[in-house]
Amino acid sequence: MNRMGVCLMGLTLLAGVGAWSVNRAEPNWALRQIDAPADLRFVSAHPVTVAVVDTGILPQAALEGRRQSGYDFAAGSARAPHLINPHGTAVAGVVHSVDPGARLLDVRLSDSQGHTTLARAVDALRWAAGLEVAGVPLNHFPARVINASFTLKTVPHTGCAPAMQGAVNEILARGTVIVVAAGNTNAPAWQNTPGGCRGVITVAATDDQDHRAPYSDWGAAVALSAPGGTQAEGVDVWWGKHLSERRGSSYAAPLVAGAASLLLAQHPELTPAEVRGVLRRSARPFAQGGCDPQYRAGCGAGVLDVAAALRMVKAPLALGATH
Repeated sequence: MNRMGVCLMGLTLLAGVGAWSVNRAEPNWALRQIDAPADLRFVSAHPVTVAVVDTGILPQAALEGRRQSGYDFAAGSARAPHLINPHGTAVAGVVHSVDPGARLLDVRLSDSQGHTTLARAVDALRWAAGLEVAGVPLNHFPARVINASFTLKTVPHTGCAPAMQGAVNEILARGTVIVVAAGNTNAPAWQNTPGGCRGVITVAATDDQDHRAPYSDWGAAVALSAPGGTQAEGVDVWWGKHLSERRGSSYAAPLVAGAASLLLAQHPELTPAEVRGVLRRSARPFAQGGCDPQYRAGCGAGVLDVAAALRMVKAPLALGATH
């Protein structure tokens, strides 16, 4: 396994950011880049459930009292399902770093080797939103936000798989926001599932200078970007029991999922399209006018700005969707 993430047969697990600093003398640059507010008491009255559809969430002191047991869609795998890859725990920590009040619903999608299928991914996302899944107990804690930091490798890279788009449509109709990682292959994100699906919030990764990280997928499917780090300057996460610097778009995505959770905690009436629109309109412009001059399609509306997004929903404005 390299430090960017896990790339295996069924699922590509990308990588990300956390609430802690490996160097205690160095503030967490990723949280500074997104202008995450330090005082969040004003949103604590309406905690939001964020589903982490990933490799499972291991016990972690920082997440104590926040983790909500969900369902293990990897249980049918023959590849050591009792072992849990720490990627999901790191992703959950990123969400928590932005919205410490969020409930983290543990929805395990892949086994310890990263194997899964399109059918399992569809079922996991639908279940997380509270939709019925055959043979699975109903989810009594439906998520308002789903973080999907994965890219399926077992489907053609010709756009969002129809089965996944159908599931996304159902989930959005229930009022659940879906945040996904753009991908880590330096290619157009529209080719990926679920990154290329209509209606999701696809997130590209930037470095500490607000430029596109060289590995990050890009293009018209990307809604906005967030810090994902590079080899020179990674982002801090709990990897198992240890702090580690990692990089990848799948930890940029949970920064946005945490921001979406904060918006819904303050304004539960917002629709997924309105949340997407606020995050895009409030995004900070890229340094030097663009994320990467080589790619005219760009990396979305700009870099996530949490404080600006929260200010925007306080103001009297039309919250219509942007595309």
